[in-house]
Amino acid sequence: MGFKIGLAEKRKERLERELNRLVPEIIRLGVEKIILFGSLSSNEIHKASDIDLVVVQKTKKRFLERLDEFYNYLKPNVAVDIFVYTPEEFNGMKDRNSFIKYALNKGRIIYEK
Repeated sequence: MGFKIGLAEKRKERLERELNRLVPEIIRLGVEKIILFGSLSSNEIHKASDIDLVVVQKTKKRFLERLDEFYNYLKPNVAVDIFVYTPEEFNGMKDRNSFIKYALNKGRIIYEK
């Protein structure tokens, strides 16, 4: 049995509500860019859909420390995948890293400073 339309709409509403809560909080952390990608961005919601974000932030913290900071501060209410890169990392990867290329090509920038 497939994922019912009503359930997909409810999942989408829940994800969008959480995204609307998270974005202002992420901006407060001093980010330069937020890219939404994945099923929420492409409007292909299913029961395992989550919020997928690439975030660009000037920081000296190591990659895993950045993730800890974001998850501990945001305390998401739904499944969220956040990838936090420095501007230098992001610019160095955007033409050669397939993950970043996918996020840029299939996703959408929802905040840019």
